[in-house]
Amino acid sequence: MVIWPRVTGFLLVGYLCMTRSFAYLGITPLKIFIGEIVLAAFLLFKPRVALGTWAASLLRVSPLNALGFALLLFVAYGIWQVGRGVLGGSSIIYTLKFFIFNYYALYLFLGIWVGLQAPESLPRLIRALAWVHGIYGLIWLVVLRDVTALIPGARVQVFGAPGGAAFVILGLLCFERNLRAVWPVLALNVVILLAMQVRAQWLGLALGVLVWGLLTRRFGRVVTMGMVGLAVIGMVELADVRLTGRMSTFSLGEILSRVVAPIDVELAKQFSPNAKGHAGTAVWRERWWGQIWHSVHSTPMLEAFGHGYGFDLFALAPEDVRAGQEDWEVRTPHSVFYYALGYTGWVGVVLFVGLQVTILRLVWRSFRLGGAPAGLVFWVMGMSAACFEQSFDTPYKAIPFYLLVGMGIAPGLQTRGEWDARPARAQLLPVAGR
Repeated sequence: MVIWPRVTGFLLVGYLCMTRSFAYLGITPLKIFIGEIVLAAFLLFKPRVALGTWAASLLRVSPLNALGFALLLFVAYGIWQVGRGVLGGSSIIYTLKFFIFNYYALYLFLGIWVGLQAPESLPRLIRALAWVHGIYGLIWLVVLRDVTALIPGARVQVFGAPGGAAFVILGLLCFERNLRAVWPVLALNVVILLAMQVRAQWLGLALGVLVWGLLTRRFGRVVTMGMVGLAVIGMVELADVRLTGRMSTFSLGEILSRVVAPIDVELAKQFSPNAKGHAGTAVWRERWWGQIWHSVHSTPMLEAFGHGYGFDLFALAPEDVRAGQEDWEVRTPHSVFYYALGYTGWVGVVLFVGLQVTILRLVWRSFRLGGAPAGLVFWVMGMSAACFEQSFDTPYKAIPFYLLVGMGIAPGLQTRGEWDARPARAQLLPVAGR
């Protein structure tokens, strides 16, 4: 049992700190990567934990009944879409890349199991992740971002950009009783979050913090988090530190411009001369989304089932959007809704939403029965950010989400005698009628 919490920690630290470069660990020529290797090992060595629990949830009364059924439909539909793509002429290897949207949800079982067997692992992991992510993120911003070395066999830099600051900040908020004790690492991760300039993560964190405040009624902490962010920005401004972010210089003006630009570009120009560029990254996505919507609704067949896995969805984007990116394999429209709609149609959207609703019910159960809000706020943050960035179609977004939410589900499954915290060989299902 000891190995799996460590494997989970390894995946979370790797994916959240190094994102895309960590995702390419594995056997690159064969397209076998760390996410698939770990999932295959989990299914092989712990079949009763994952497949056994999943199968039993379809046959016996348990809190996982709805999840098991929704996951069965979701994965089966993904398999059908793979077959559809292969029959349509796409190679099996290429088409399976789209299927990760479906089968990465199996990581929920690993997260639940680790959360049941080692309840203390998530708070400890958040603390360790906060320091590792903070230190690595600062080094990346100062030095590693300019390292041009690529992973052999892939056009991916060896040192990936940090992408877990929002999860770290929200995790510290949930688990640390005294934020003053961790203010250095909290401030460091706030700097990284702002410097990476990903608006979807800013939105996700804001909604996550708001939901946490509503659930716990500890709005003082919400105000504290806001003050920490303002203090960090103020210190950077006063010290006249020219820290280059992911796309532009780190400053209050640039931050405000990026937030306002998608809504009012003229107002955003008052804060930064880069406002047009900040707005452009949102505009081209909206234009692509519009083309996806129009294409999918052009026939009843496409409306129901989408274009299928393996389809070149980027070919629907306007020509000026595709200009200069012909050599890149672009599969994601940077929105989980338009990904599901474009490739799998409204049937796929309904199945994905159905799966997420069952997960939401389970994390709400954890909060209602055990008072544990982490899983719920992680879900809110992940889902809201996923509407505006690549998410469930990438391993460095999907796997951490399902692991963290799975661990957040676990406390509610141990409460009131409904779950036995013995090893998984005792089965992770309650006796009917409990």
